[in-house]
Amino acid sequence: MATEISRTVLFHFLFSGLTFTFLATFAISFDPYFLHSCANNIGNYTANSAYERDLNTIFKQITSITKSNYGFYSKKVGKVSAMALCRADVKLDVCTGCLNETISRVKLDCPNNKEAIGWSADCTLRYSNTNLSEKLEINPQTCLYNIGSTADEYFQLRLGELLSDLRNKAAAGGALLKYAAGNSSLRASERLYALVQCTPDLSEGDCNHCLDKAATNGILRCCLKQRGCRVLSPSCNLRFETYPFVEAGVEFPPPPSPSGDRQKEEEPNKSKRTPVLVASLSVIFGVAVVSISGFLIWKRRNNQDTEYREIQLLDLVEGRIDM
Repeated sequence: MATEISRTVLFHFLFSGLTFTFLATFAISFDPYFLHSCANNIGNYTANSAYERDLNTIFKQITSITKSNYGFYSKKVGKVSAMALCRADVKLDVCTGCLNETISRVKLDCPNNKEAIGWSADCTLRYSNTNLSEKLEINPQTCLYNIGSTADEYFQLRLGELLSDLRNKAAAGGALLKYAAGNSSLRASERLYALVQCTPDLSEGDCNHCLDKAATNGILRCCLKQRGCRVLSPSCNLRFETYPFVEAGVEFPPPPSPSGDRQKEEEPNKSKRTPVLVASLSVIFGVAVVSISGFLIWKRRNNQDTEYREIQLLDLVEGRIDM
């Protein structure tokens, strides 16, 4: 009897320990700042359907990446289109870890939804049964804010200036990266830090518009007068805090050359001018050859004439030529 009780106590102890470990691991593995949106009006897919298989294939591809690609991944398999965007300042292992967690969380919160989006601290994941590439999506828009608040108008002024500057820099980025981060001084020794990012498949105008809406509508509706905030949209996001949060040491692609388009436009003209230039050089070369040849012939004849005239003069002096 005592043995059975001991076994029962041991079983409950082990079961409780395993349960606690599982729950602790489960709680730690998920981002406490995770937000999601399920498109319930789009419809659902059924279990073991082609849509689910294609979606799982995309999830596997996204989480198996070995190249950073500056945090942006766009995939399409069958009828499923998916897009992932990691914060440009985080490293590849952080990015893939974030995407793994976000996929697991979206599956739990939006089961069988054909379209959904999940925002985590370091990444965004969305998928749909429609094409997502090069398509501006401002809504749904959501946010998280710092509980610290301020009524300082100077804070709002400096925030507006900083976000405007970063918005322009990010929008002007190339097809690999549309991201900018920076900081600005506040009163005394305090500083304001901010980060903005768009999916790089957007045009400069669409990125600018998306971030403008995040900095105006998003902040006004959610976190006006807060000392920190994250505004999240499908195509862009921004964050500001009064403490540094951007990771250092991540390499970024060089900015696009402002003369790149001009060079592209000039290349066809160069190709058109090449035959003309070759023909012109050929003509010049030909004229030069003819001129030199003519000069040499003339010189030779001139020398012969000079010699002949000298001979004539000599002969005349000597009286050999009949007059």
